[in-house]
Amino acid sequence: MKYKILWFIKRRWDDIYYSVRNGIPSLVKWFPVIWMDRQWDFYFIYRILLKKLVMTEKHIRKYSHHLYRERDADQIRLCILLLKRLLKDDYHENVFMYHDKKWGQPNIKWIEDKNLAQLSITRENVKTEKEKKQEMKEFRRLSEKVQKQRKQDVDFLFNYVKKHIEGWWD
Repeated sequence: MKYKILWFIKRRWDDIYYSVRNGIPSLVKWFPVIWMDRQWDFYFIYRILLKKLVMTEKHIRKYSHHLYRERDADQIRLCILLLKRLLKDDYHENVFMYHDKKWGQPNIKWIEDKNLAQLSITRENVKTEKEKKQEMKEFRRLSEKVQKQRKQDVDFLFNYVKKHIEGWWD
């Protein structure tokens, strides 16, 4: 009975020591991400996932001893790159680059008329009604392309994570 109590105390002490030794550095690493976390939208979820994957990739590359550690770290790296692309959110700028050159930069104004507020978007190179319809048609097509590209990246990321995550261990 005496040995069981001593074993229990030693086990508890080891657990506390391990938790403090690893928990405090972990709190320091996570503090900036958690400090800036909000419950607003997907952006903040992506930031938390990015931090976790960056730390996991570094850990696997540095400390892991299993046979496929480089492959696993490279898989995580791909997810990190996808998350960074999603967070940067340059889809619109990349897709609309030539559209903006052709039709000019958008001039966005709020027009307030008594009880009605309206958004007005004009472009300097749109002169006629025919050009306005053509620009709007291209704008809608390109907007759909932006959404499609973003969705492809999200789908690829989460399907890839789903497929590989259980193999990412130390």
